[in-house]
Amino acid sequence: MQIFFEGDTGKALCERCQALVDIRYQRRDVPFSDGQGEARDILVGVCTGCDSVVAVPPQSTPAIREARRQQLKSIEARLPAVYLDVLDAAMHAVSNDAGANLRKLFLGYYFHALAQAEDAAGLQAVHEAFARSLDEQLRQRDLAAPAATRRLSMKINAHVAQDFLALLQATRMSQTELLKSVIARIQADVFEARDPAVIGDLQRLVHLAV
Repeated sequence: MQIFFEGDTGKALCERCQALVDIRYQRRDVPFSDGQGEARDILVGVCTGCDSVVAVPPQSTPAIREARRQQLKSIEARLPAVYLDVLDAAMHAVSNDAGANLRKLFLGYYFHALAQAEDAAGLQAVHEAFARSLDEQLRQRDLAAPAATRRLSMKINAHVAQDFLALLQATRMSQTELLKSVIARIQADVFEARDPAVIGDLQRLVHLAV
């Protein structure tokens, strides 16, 4: 593997310039793609024309991953209230003992399962189908789209953070969109597919946690 040094040069595609450009490797503070924090003092390739970061050498990837993991000691997001209602309903359908305090357990299970199976590609489609279903239910009942939101706040360990980071990188979603998509997947597995393997796993986790 080639090791890059500050001052090395090369070429890369620049999204802002929409062209193949000359780059110079420099140390920069690099914001995460979802705007939630940054990795500090990272060697990256910088476009000599517009000064934007256009390349990340392999040697910088572990430092960025660790910075992201440290940033993800907690997950904070404000979601449409209906998403947390659906999550809580799915948890109750799995087990009467599952209270709101076990949201982290259910979401963590899905973060790990999706990350390990590299099965994040279909999340966008699942979420879009779920959103269409919600819109259709509102239309049939002649109801306006609810504006209420609720805050989801979870302290997570390093293992859950690593799985969540892997999904963020694989999907290129924001934290909020990823959480909404995972909740849509939970709804699909529990209420639509009634997946016995998934439901069995979740029931066992609840029995251990309560």
